[in-house]
Amino acid sequence: MINNFQQRISGFFYPNAAWFGLIMVFGLPWSHAFFYIGLVGMLFCLAVSTVHYKDLLSACKEKIALLALLLFLFIAMGWLYTHASTEQAVFDVRKYRKLLLVPIFLMLYSNVKWAKRLVIAYALGVFTLLLPTLLDGTGLMKALSLDMSKYKDGSYTDQSLVYWRNHIVNGFHASFLFAICVISAISYRRLMWGCILISALCVVDIVFFIHGRMALISLFAVCLLLALSYTSRTFYRTCLVLSIFAISATAYQFSGTTADRINSVVEEGRSFVTEKNVNSSGGNRLHYWSMSLTMFMEAPIFGNGPGSFRKNLDQPDNLLRAQPHRHAHNEYLTLLSQHGLIGLVIFLYLTQQIYHKAGIHNNIWLKGIVRAGLLIFLINAATDSSLHNESEGWTFVLLACLASVRTGTKQPTLEVCRNNVVV
Repeated sequence: MINNFQQRISGFFYPNAAWFGLIMVFGLPWSHAFFYIGLVGMLFCLAVSTVHYKDLLSACKEKIALLALLLFLFIAMGWLYTHASTEQAVFDVRKYRKLLLVPIFLMLYSNVKWAKRLVIAYALGVFTLLLPTLLDGTGLMKALSLDMSKYKDGSYTDQSLVYWRNHIVNGFHASFLFAICVISAISYRRLMWGCILISALCVVDIVFFIHGRMALISLFAVCLLLALSYTSRTFYRTCLVLSIFAISATAYQFSGTTADRINSVVEEGRSFVTEKNVNSSGGNRLHYWSMSLTMFMEAPIFGNGPGSFRKNLDQPDNLLRAQPHRHAHNEYLTLLSQHGLIGLVIFLYLTQQIYHKAGIHNNIWLKGIVRAGLLIFLINAATDSSLHNESEGWTFVLLACLASVRTGTKQPTLEVCRNNVVV
């Protein structure tokens, strides 16, 4: 009787867990409300689906899941030896709890059908994130008498038209949506023109409206990756690569906004080196990176423990002690300084496994999306602690899931596969 009751409860709630997960992924780029509704609903449905606990244990045995759990456990273990306060240590450990969701995602989304739904939910979420920026930048918001000023983020510059999230997160997701649309246009001919239109809107958003610097780099890197991955003929590949460089050089030469963003990197770095000026985005980062390297040298193997970066920043002689930041604005240095070489190696091995697992997909579309997303994540991790942060970190969990789905033997139809697509 009890076993039959468990079967009925699990049979009702377990399928709904995956749908709640889609709500969570939709809210991931732009809405805390949708994200937490989906997260809580998903976890509740799984908690009452007792007959599927064994499936979760099986998912935990997959290599990507094991590495994700190992990384979290090692970070949490640092609580035993950190010199930071309990509050500081708990804050950092909690930031990496998202890694515990990797086995759950691997259990719920195990085939291409659900992978497509995840990508669609994420893409719709990113488009919702970009929509106010596009409406504002094109003047349609004013023409339609829409007032979304309370959702606008002005922490970077008044010229940046960013809503819901800051310019870093906006650029991260916009560049990933660009990659998804271009890969989908190549893979599915019936979607080509719609995907081209959305990818063009992503370029407009990144180049003209948000004023983010890493988004420009991500866009450039993704274009190179796609050119090299989807053309097998040397002549076409060379032409595409040269065209990307030529377009980038033209944008730098004739777009004052683009040139200013690139030049500001050099200027902020020079100002920090010559004048110790930390009162800029680049100056902040260079100061944090210098701090992190010093911390790493003090404890290179195990690190200083969670919360130690914030503890060092709170020192009376620290130039940026008034800043609210709790990480080094570089995921690699955040891991090195707080969790040592062991923490960084586990993270890099996890990343390598996601890349490798995506590479053995029979589904070209899914393989391209995972690898492009991983490239964008790793680029952004150089100037932001992307796994420590929420929106980018959860996208990493999504990539781990997409890399692990079972694709079978069916591939998307590729019209260009006959001539110039590398499988």
